[in-house]
Amino acid sequence: MKIGVVFPGQASQYVGMGKEIIEENKKYYEILEIGERITNLPLIEKIFNGPIEELTKTLYCQPSVFGISLICWKYFCDKTNLTPFCVAGHSLGEYSALCASKVFSIEEGFYIVKKRAEIMNEISEKTNGTLLAVIGVSIKDVEEIIKNYDVEISNINSYTQIVIGGRKEEIEKLNNYLKEKRIKSVFLKVSGPFHTKFMKEGVELLKKEIEKIEFKNPTFPIYMNFSGKKTTNKEEIKDGILKQLYSTVKWVEIIENMKNEGIECFLEIGPKNVLKKLIETIVPDIPSFNIENPDTLNNFISFLKQEEVDNV
Repeated sequence: MKIGVVFPGQASQYVGMGKEIIEENKKYYEILEIGERITNLPLIEKIFNGPIEELTKTLYCQPSVFGISLICWKYFCDKTNLTPFCVAGHSLGEYSALCASKVFSIEEGFYIVKKRAEIMNEISEKTNGTLLAVIGVSIKDVEEIIKNYDVEISNINSYTQIVIGGRKEEIEKLNNYLKEKRIKSVFLKVSGPFHTKFMKEGVELLKKEIEKIEFKNPTFPIYMNFSGKKTTNKEEIKDGILKQLYSTVKWVEIIENMKNEGIECFLEIGPKNVLKKLIETIVPDIPSFNIENPDTLNNFISFLKQEEVDNV
């Protein structure tokens, strides 16, 4: 079976994520200890005790979700010995996918994720921006609506969930217009206009940090956020994660391209099941699962066993 593995980004965090896996085997705790050592942040305290308001802050959230996603990934690998056909990650999740593909080490991953979070946080504080999800409207209609506002499309998450980024005052004007038109919209729990032109000044800062890391070609093909296309080239990956800062996350295109490659099952590995739900709306004919604890893993394993029986 061709399995496509995807990793979640910011907004998938919750207090206590990863707890069940660590309780089953304390060896996975080491990943968070590495994270604390590299970032010099109290990640363990924030992840397991919160409060959620602290865990949601960009500086804590990004390395925390990265760390828990890697714990879920290691747990999946240990329990199944399966190899994905290809991988992808949503925004921050792209770094989890790169680490899982051995483009860089866990230590290097925590380092670059923290630096990215600092850069994004610094720009966000100056910009005073945010993100707004527009729900139930097509990409063409959203493009038409936002022509009169100084905002940009941040994420194309599904055919009817488009995220818009910009300065708060401009996003609030847009939100008021959407309310008048009875179009559903939801403010996201993030601190800045990620994946828009407002983040462009972070490129040179992030580039300096990336140059400190020795990138390797990935062990699995990875679909990049900014293009929606796959690569196995480390130089293309470097270029891609820089462009990701200010470019639209083309999630629909990524999932469609994976389907066209022959993916027969999608796995979201990491906290929550946000991507699983999106994938189910994009390619409802392909089974999708999330893996974040022993129960969700057992659910996937049961599916595999049933597939074997059905194919005999």
